[in-house]
Amino acid sequence: MSFLLDTDILSLFAKADAIDLLLRLLHVDSLTITQGVFNELAVPIEYGYQFPYRVFANSTTVSLSPEELAIHATLRLEGVVSVADAEQVAICQERNWIYITMDQVAARTAQQHGVRTIGLHSLFRAFRQASILDDDDLRALLDEMERLDRTHFPFRDELFSD
Repeated sequence: MSFLLDTDILSLFAKADAIDLLLRLLHVDSLTITQGVFNELAVPIEYGYQFPYRVFANSTTVSLSPEELAIHATLRLEGVVSVADAEQVAICQERNWIYITMDQVAARTAQQHGVRTIGLHSLFRAFRQASILDDDDLRALLDEMERLDRTHFPFRDELFSD
């Protein structure tokens, strides 16, 4: 099974220096990204941030086929998702890949186009189910990501309630 992860998730894991966890969970040696995701990740470098290099060092960029370009154009003309999200949805739709995103609008658009999606909450749950992280390690990772990204994961309590 192949996956594409959105820029926000890749950024979260890169900031926490945890790309290796994604590689282990997805059973891959390298993550696949689109040119749009590459471009979005390159922007923080212009402001002195180094975390995108962690993604680039562990990824390969995939190009869109002519069929995927047509789907991408349709998605862009709908005006609902970004260039990067449209690329990812197009590839996942055409290749039957899974789209891992924390963007609810992008997830809804992907699902409307027949693409299977996984949210951030489910991704964290999978780390526990695969015995990659125990509860203490997962809490520490969430704490670090929230601190580094200046965010709060509203699903935290639910993650540990089962």
